[in-house]
Amino acid sequence: MSILLTAFGLLLVFGMQPNKVNAADESPFYNGTVNNLSPNSDTITANGLEHYVWMTADNGNGTEAQSNYGTVQPGIAHNFLIKNGNYQNLQLHLKLTNPSKTDTVTIMNECLDLPDAPDLKDAASSQVAYSGSGPVMPDTKVTSNPSSVHLWYDFTNHDGTDTNAPDLDWSKLYRVSVTSGNKLAPGQSIQINVPLTVTPDKNGNTSDFTFADLSYKVNVPTYIQNWARVASPIPLPYRQAGYEGYITAGQWQYSDRKIHFASDVQQYMPKIADSLNAIGYDNTNSADDGAPDDTVLYTGGNVMVHLDKLRSANGTESLADELHQNGYSLLIYDKDSGDKAGQELNTYVFHTTGGASTNPLLPNGFPAMGTKYNGKLLGPVEVTIQQLVAASNKTIPVTKDGTWNPYDGVTFYGTDQKPLATVPDSASYVVKKVDVNNNESAVANNKVDTTKDGVYHVTYTYVVNKYITVKKTVTITVGKGNPTPTPTPTPNNGGGSNNTNNGSSTSPVNNSTGNSTTTTTNEPAVPNYAAVKGSVVYATKGMYLYKNANFRKSQRIAKYSKAKRVNRPMFVVTGYVRSNNGTLRYKVRDVNHGKKTANKVGYITASRKYVVNVYYKTMPKNKKITVISKKGVHAYKNANLTGKAKTYKNGKHLRVRRIVKHNLTTRYQLSNGDYVTANKKLIIQGNY
Repeated sequence: MSILLTAFGLLLVFGMQPNKVNAADESPFYNGTVNNLSPNSDTITANGLEHYVWMTADNGNGTEAQSNYGTVQPGIAHNFLIKNGNYQNLQLHLKLTNPSKTDTVTIMNECLDLPDAPDLKDAASSQVAYSGSGPVMPDTKVTSNPSSVHLWYDFTNHDGTDTNAPDLDWSKLYRVSVTSGNKLAPGQSIQINVPLTVTPDKNGNTSDFTFADLSYKVNVPTYIQNWARVASPIPLPYRQAGYEGYITAGQWQYSDRKIHFASDVQQYMPKIADSLNAIGYDNTNSADDGAPDDTVLYTGGNVMVHLDKLRSANGTESLADELHQNGYSLLIYDKDSGDKAGQELNTYVFHTTGGASTNPLLPNGFPAMGTKYNGKLLGPVEVTIQQLVAASNKTIPVTKDGTWNPYDGVTFYGTDQKPLATVPDSASYVVKKVDVNNNESAVANNKVDTTKDGVYHVTYTYVVNKYITVKKTVTITVGKGNPTPTPTPTPNNGGGSNNTNNGSSTSPVNNSTGNSTTTTTNEPAVPNYAAVKGSVVYATKGMYLYKNANFRKSQRIAKYSKAKRVNRPMFVVTGYVRSNNGTLRYKVRDVNHGKKTANKVGYITASRKYVVNVYYKTMPKNKKITVISKKGVHAYKNANLTGKAKTYKNGKHLRVRRIVKHNLTTRYQLSNGDYVTANKKLIIQGNY
């Protein structure tokens, strides 16, 4: 095995500088594969008006084009992109029309919120703002009786007004309202046009921004809303002729909430160039409508890997089938996924700005994509898998009594990636004797004969559920094996961290090599307060990692100084042992990635004065938490941390509804129904 860093690693898709200029005659907008240029019935709300909310811009040649229309929320919004380098004269429009042929409609209040409107809260963006120097006026070409239309203007630094006072700073305008009392006769319209200015990032792009018409009926508004961003096309080297990179395999590790390179599975991953029919893009959430994939990827877009179309590296079977034959599966929908629960994902989606979450990490902490593994380039498309059976090739000694435990060293996992405490009833195995020519034959009693030298293949079958069955074959060498040189063992596919689509996994299995002998360790009974095996703890005081449970200065492996809460060292508990005097110790693995101590294994104190669980187990007394992570925390629609909703910045106070257990971790459900992590390094109970 070899892992070689290459210059290509610096040019991953996610880090490339996008093109900044498109052809001048192209449209300044990209509306995706679903174009909502004709508003549907949702644009008519309870107040009887048709609502049209959209943008226009000119391209490099001065030709005007328009975006998708906003839609009533909650609902599917047909987002759009503004092409970086190819737009000018950007304007936001609101048009109100009375569709009646007989009745006059009295407007109840129509508030057009600009992208920087404070009422948009966390979705508000300071990158897009009003560019005019005076009040917005009705469009005289569209508006019926424009002189009779009454408008109201709201500012971030001034009380609202309906006049053009000399002390007004119009750059602070965030809302234009068609006020209550305006009337529209049958067939009449009012339209306002709001010129906008964009303050992009250094690459000319923006993050997502939104705008909305708040259409009132009494005191309850209906939102007619849309989202957009200024974006650039991303160069995709794997779509160029001659590209040799492979899809990169990843496995989720709950200990650090990152995806790590799955070396055991990489051999099954196909070339990207052979899999282009399975790779598409969604830049505007058109996939929500079941629309065709985009063929171009823009900054901020999603890569769609259609897993049911992927073939394995051998090209003769699907990737899913290959994984199933080796104890793995694609990601599995969790129990809260409705009719899809227990099935494998058929489409894997990752965001182009996902960073470490979509670029698996090597053991040294560096990104895997762009490096070489066993001489093959790891490309910028990742597929995350999960393990269901862990078993390794091993050598066992000859015994007099012929004792053999078929499930010794074998671990089965549920679809939630929890290791099962007992062998499931749906598991079975078949033993085959292997001769010097690697030919297999059945054996008596389906058992490995440990009374004499020999080689055996044991195939484990695990019926996970009605959708998924996996197998795993290992080589068991007894004593010296066959009398002539033993055939090359099958690759060791056991062990490694175990991923899941809900962001958690169990601790790695201890891989045994073909030359090891099996051993049995009896772990001690532990008190109720002890951290659960596989869970994560962190140190609250300074302490050491030791080679064994009898702590001596000469056997210290690493020192951990007392650190601030957000920097406290973390460990995965992999077992328990007591010292000679009976003191409980945790056997742990250091998971402080990027540190010199990362991945070290040893023993630490189990005293609650020094180490505690990383995840909260209780509700805060005042039902409030505070974000303490410098990078903020993400909120998700689901407890398995899928369906990203928004990001809360450092210092944000959040109200909590309840605490939810998820595998060996916990989440807090917020008052709005979204979920955030209960990791103590990222949030703290109470107001701070």
